[in-house]
Amino acid sequence: MLPIRVHQLASSNFIKVSNDATAKDVMKLFLNRKQDIACVYKHEHFLGIVTKYSLYRLLLENEAFDAVIEPVIIKNVVTLNENDYLIYGKKLLIEKNIAHAVVLNEAGHVTGILATAEVISGLITDTKSSANQLSSLVNSLEDGIISVNLEMRITSVNTAAVTIIEIQKDEFLNLSILDISHTLFKNLKDSITTKKSFVKKVSFSKATTIATFIPIIEWDVVIGAIVVLKEITELEKIAKELKTTKSIEKTLDSALELSYDGVLITDSEGIITRANHGILSLLGYQSTKEVINQHIKILLPEIPADKSILHNESIAGELLQIKGQQAILSQMPIIEEGKTIGAIFKFIFKQLEDWKDLLQQMERLETEISYYRGELLKVSLENNPFGLIISKNKQINSLKNDAYTAAQSFSNILLTGESGTGKELFAAGIHQASGRPGAFITVNCGAIPEELLESEFFGYADGAFTGAKKGGKPGKFELAKSGTLFLDEIGDMPLSLQVKILRVLQEKEFEAVGGIKTIQADVRILAATNKDLLAMVQDGSFRRDLYYRLHVIQLHIPPLRERLEDLSLLSEHFINKFKSKTYKQINGITNEALEKLAQHKWPGNVRELENVLERAFHFTASNWIDAENIHLDQSRIQPIELPQQEVRQSPLQSNGLNRKELINNTEKSLLIEALTKTDGNRTKAAEMLGISRSSLYYRIEKFQIKEESSFKIEE
Repeated sequence: MLPIRVHQLASSNFIKVSNDATAKDVMKLFLNRKQDIACVYKHEHFLGIVTKYSLYRLLLENEAFDAVIEPVIIKNVVTLNENDYLIYGKKLLIEKNIAHAVVLNEAGHVTGILATAEVISGLITDTKSSANQLSSLVNSLEDGIISVNLEMRITSVNTAAVTIIEIQKDEFLNLSILDISHTLFKNLKDSITTKKSFVKKVSFSKATTIATFIPIIEWDVVIGAIVVLKEITELEKIAKELKTTKSIEKTLDSALELSYDGVLITDSEGIITRANHGILSLLGYQSTKEVINQHIKILLPEIPADKSILHNESIAGELLQIKGQQAILSQMPIIEEGKTIGAIFKFIFKQLEDWKDLLQQMERLETEISYYRGELLKVSLENNPFGLIISKNKQINSLKNDAYTAAQSFSNILLTGESGTGKELFAAGIHQASGRPGAFITVNCGAIPEELLESEFFGYADGAFTGAKKGGKPGKFELAKSGTLFLDEIGDMPLSLQVKILRVLQEKEFEAVGGIKTIQADVRILAATNKDLLAMVQDGSFRRDLYYRLHVIQLHIPPLRERLEDLSLLSEHFINKFKSKTYKQINGITNEALEKLAQHKWPGNVRELENVLERAFHFTASNWIDAENIHLDQSRIQPIELPQQEVRQSPLQSNGLNRKELINNTEKSLLIEALTKTDGNRTKAAEMLGISRSSLYYRIEKFQIKEESSFKIEE
């Protein structure tokens, strides 16, 4: 079904009035025609619109019905082209927060008015039509489909399922699935509980099926489950006749674990030993003799067969382009006594285009606006503060756990790592996990002119300098009250400001530029840098005392080149992100393209990867991003070799300690380090740590630090 265009729903019976018409004249037209908007013309030239609300304002101001409407004509009118899609019209009305839009033809003449009510009516009609088409398609499928809700009651069933299970369709609806089959009940329950899809062989009185159990997930919440029943009664009979050797028996048992439209089976060398009629249809062959004994790499170079044949890896549900037709590939090795004896390949391709078209149409009828999606994302991040950090790398996932533990403390945190590794994402996650009620405020210390830095941090009072905003302006410290202040690129902060930042961290208070009032600073500090701060301390470009104030807990984020296993996951994430902003349909990225990405040094890390994929997304002419679409400019981009700073392992990396012990151990380590570097001079150690001498004595006593602790006490 074609998308609805604006001219199909726009009202052509709209009111036209002259610019010298009176309020009384227009109001009569509104009442007689039951409309609340009119197009205003002057000598057949369109000037704008007048609404009943603008007439109300006119009457309130003039208190005369014979007042001319000229003063209240709205000339900055929101317009649509009559050939625009309705979905665009809906988006425009929402963005502009208006109830009507004027519809123009290609010549720029007004042809109608589109109102919110017509948009809603059109979308409802279109949705119902798509739902009916979807229902018809489901009923025409050869596979049986049954869906259940969280109470395990049947919510829908198609004709094929009725035939397989042999029960009247009317008896299905709202019936507990347990009354139909205990096996279906158990496996659907498992799918809901685990949120995972899996395949099982399920037998009924007169039919044997391969059942695929799939959880139904909406907005990351499981709302039910669905089972797809593929009848294999005849195939099972054939399988029993092929049990001539133990290897063939094991091969067929593994094949029955997959639901399929087309199946290929190979030996351990990749030579095809079995093929069904479905795969012949996909490849365009008439007989299995044309396929058997061929090497799968020659017949199907598009698929990553070596993953199962050589590396014992399985693939579940990868979308590929095979012989000009889209197909979903699943593959798995066949293992006997720990040895790979072959592999089985499953291809689902029948009716795939029908499903795709309907799903795309349903997606275009999405009526949720961005506000609600943003709110949902906030709720999601409350439960998983580091959910936006995409990785399956053990080091990154361990770093997330450390960051969550550190977030529960009151200590300052220093995030280190190369540009583009995601330091700001970690900082935002730490703030979210900390539970601090205030705002998360970010300051890029390298992007603000030095002469403006002080006023940016501390704000300024009324009349503090020429050009100052009347009433003054709050600074970042004040805006981050009870929250978190993230100092990005801290290594670029000038020494003059470092002194003032250190004072705020020590005294917990500050004064605005030109002000006399002391402001309390209840702020948690997070800092990030891609520089070696310790080396900067040694060459005098960064204050030692500020370094130790910030370096209470350090989290180092590894570069992308050290976690290349994330390339596939990150690529899928970015492609889905790009797809959400356009109607362009890109299915994914090929293995050849991923291999090309894996050979790059990635000096710009994840940010560079996103930019490379965004360009490839827009310029690829197919449904897949291939190696030829990946452009890596090696001549202009040189890998950044950052100096490696030797950092003692954070106590947060010890899994055996609780959070209180972690923070205490960190503080104790810093005390011992300061005393060691000052040869036990407590006055100098207190200055280095930015605390008073009495506070130092209290902490030495609290942690029972003795003179034997590798430093010499000097009074």
